[in-house]
Amino acid sequence: MIDSQEPSTNCPDFKELASSIVSPIREPVLIVREDGEILAANESFCSEFSIQSISLVGNNIFSFSKGLWAQCGLREYLKTLWDQPDPKVKQNLYLPTVDQNYIPVWINGNPLNFYNEEPKLCLLSFEIIGDQWNGEIDYRKLLNEVLSEAPAMMCILRGPEHIFELANEKYFQLVGNREIIGKTVREVLPEVEGQGLLEILNDVYHSGKAYIGKEFSVDLADGKELKNSLLDFVYQPIKDSSGNVEGIFVHAIDVSEKVLNRRALENSEKELRNVIDTVPVIVWLTNPEGQGVFFNKNWYSYTGQTYEDSRGHGWMTAVHPDDRDQVKKNFLDANQKQKEFSLAYRLRTKSEKYRWVIDRGRPKFASNGDFQGYIGSVLDVHEDKIKEQIIKEKEHRTRSIVEEATVATGVYVGEDMRIEFANDAMLELWGKERSVIGKPLEEALPELEGQPFHGLLQEVFHTGKTYWGKEDRVDLERNGQLQTGFFNFTYKPLRDGEGKIYGILNMALDVTEMVESRNLLREREQHFRLMADLMPEKVLNTDAKGRAVYFNQNWLEFTGKTSEELKLVDWKKLVHPEEQKEFARKWEASISTGHGFEMELRLRDREGKYLWHLSRAEAVKEEAGEILMWIGTNTEIQRLKEEEKRKGDFLKMVSHELKTPVTSIKGYVQLLLNILRKEEDQPASTLPIKPSLERIDNQIVRLTRLISEMLDLSRLEEHQLELQKEIFCVNDLVVQTVQDIQLTNTQHKIEIFHSYRSRVNADKDRIGQVLINFVTNAIKYSPESQYIEIHVLQPEEGKIAVSVRDKGIGIDVRDQKNIFKRFYRIGRESEDTYSGFGIGLYLADEIIERHKGQIIVKSEKGKGSDFSFILSEYSPNKQYDE
Repeated sequence: MIDSQEPSTNCPDFKELASSIVSPIREPVLIVREDGEILAANESFCSEFSIQSISLVGNNIFSFSKGLWAQCGLREYLKTLWDQPDPKVKQNLYLPTVDQNYIPVWINGNPLNFYNEEPKLCLLSFEIIGDQWNGEIDYRKLLNEVLSEAPAMMCILRGPEHIFELANEKYFQLVGNREIIGKTVREVLPEVEGQGLLEILNDVYHSGKAYIGKEFSVDLADGKELKNSLLDFVYQPIKDSSGNVEGIFVHAIDVSEKVLNRRALENSEKELRNVIDTVPVIVWLTNPEGQGVFFNKNWYSYTGQTYEDSRGHGWMTAVHPDDRDQVKKNFLDANQKQKEFSLAYRLRTKSEKYRWVIDRGRPKFASNGDFQGYIGSVLDVHEDKIKEQIIKEKEHRTRSIVEEATVATGVYVGEDMRIEFANDAMLELWGKERSVIGKPLEEALPELEGQPFHGLLQEVFHTGKTYWGKEDRVDLERNGQLQTGFFNFTYKPLRDGEGKIYGILNMALDVTEMVESRNLLREREQHFRLMADLMPEKVLNTDAKGRAVYFNQNWLEFTGKTSEELKLVDWKKLVHPEEQKEFARKWEASISTGHGFEMELRLRDREGKYLWHLSRAEAVKEEAGEILMWIGTNTEIQRLKEEEKRKGDFLKMVSHELKTPVTSIKGYVQLLLNILRKEEDQPASTLPIKPSLERIDNQIVRLTRLISEMLDLSRLEEHQLELQKEIFCVNDLVVQTVQDIQLTNTQHKIEIFHSYRSRVNADKDRIGQVLINFVTNAIKYSPESQYIEIHVLQPEEGKIAVSVRDKGIGIDVRDQKNIFKRFYRIGRESEDTYSGFGIGLYLADEIIERHKGQIIVKSEKGKGSDFSFILSEYSPNKQYDE
């Protein structure tokens, strides 16, 4: 952290502040010191008075036009400004231009108090009188314009509570576009409490002294989180004409990126120097003039020189006297031409002995192409020089070893890349005979034309930079066919004793099989992921320890999370709490033993609902049996679970519904048998046989209806419910059906209203079955009402409807959507009062739908229901499906 309370007009930040104030103003303006030194000027001033902006800042205003500006009353005017208590003083002056033409202007000055009482500064505004200027500047407007146009973050605070009076867009962005005008800093920025800013504001306000913060760290709220910023800022007290502080001007610049980049650069440079110091060679750097500016510690430990000894060209004093002149000439010549060089010479060691070294340097350039000097290395080759003869003797033996090596090796010399050497492995790789040795590479391997390798070889030959090829594709002609292969190879420059490149060493390794295997694996992985995304199951892939590495699309859609989010929250936490303990035990057992995993469990979806799934996982193992990964699927079985529950409920209900009539029949039969045994001598007419048989008959009718509904349900599920269509009158069917129903339900009054008469082509028995279901339901669910209406009407042209209306218990709106579902029964405390399987309306809906008709329900709880079915009328001219 760097901060200061003693700014200087020589400070770049001070001049930057002055420049940021004048640059957005459209009128010609200057900021000058009491002695006339210019701190800032805008482009409009330079344009009006034909002055180059580069020559303004730092110069004196009285030196303009060869000193004529000092003779036109300007000096006296500035003196008046410092002495006047009124900060706004205007005056008419004639000011000379560069060509010494005098221009009449209005000049307005406003003293500025940036940092404490010193130095005295003034904002000068110029207006050409010919523009009909009214002679007044709206400083409030000017301030607003400065704030809105300035590239920095600015605001004005008023009073000891620091109430925001003005702020520019940059400042609003800094504080997250909060509503701040008219509010205190403590109110709108509560998070700065304890960060030191409020204390600094209070100190500036009460002391009247400006405060400059450098790289000040502050945490500001950005949504729900705090965002850290590094700011350069100025808290400048605003004083009234009596010198009392009435507010604070805030000017801030976000330097977070600059500071972070600088720190990163400093760390990078430090790391680089550490690395350079640890490499086992001497490393050096020069400036563009060829003077040494850096040597790593190996230079000093090798030569015994000090830092002062090696600076500039002092390092050359360690070169052998016989080699020094030639080394200096070659080095300076290379520096002038900005070319790479390599020099061999004798260098004095710390023990005052000379040893042969190779000094190589490479020019370095800035991103804009400017030459920055050289970077080089010095390598001790003394033993190499001594052993040169031994190396020559071993050259033949080494060559033989290379020839027999399994790594493909070749040597190309000259710019035409003539093949000087190629071992058997390289010839086999090319698919060529030994006759190609001695030929240029382009002639020996014409199929390389159009491929990048000739260009790469030339680049290595001319730049001296080794090229490393990794899995590069190469098309070679082998056995008369062009074949594609992939290779890891190097093109390494070969140099002679003077460091001059004379050829290239090429070593290559065929990795075609590995690349193709990896490509195949990648392709299979893509296919696996594609198939996984297309599968209805939620597919999961984990490593051998059970850590998730992949979730298919169904997982992401089910949870509403990204793959990374699922990995972070741990997908196992989505398991229902009641199953988590058993799940953890089974999963850990599978992980440790490698046995397959299977369990029914509930998983939480994106809406927080838990749905049943069948979770399975199998281990993928290598040949040795070690687990490589786990692949798991989670199949949603929520509907199956619900179906199982419904079936269970249905079986209970069927047992109850069938048991009731059977029990009743059995009871009446036993009653009759007991009566007959006791009253054997009495005539049958005197015994209560008829009522008992009627009750038995009613229970048999009920049992028959329940069995019939079960059979119809079975036929529907097996798609065997056939329609026997015929043409009949709907009105007649309604009358006949009602008559049949009233034979057993004499206590209810069923009234029929024939608003319309028509015929239909339909299955008469099935339509009658629907009508019976509607009427019997109306009777069943109207325990307190004995009146039922049936209307036959025409809802629209070509249609006929039958409506059954009752004044019963009615149906709740939420149940109206479900009453046509299989086995659905409206739940209530008195549910046992209303017997049935919950399949009557399901069958009715299926029958009407197969007739391409429609069922409409209108009901209000406690007021009754209206069930209607609509069919198409029979038309002689229309063809019907059989």
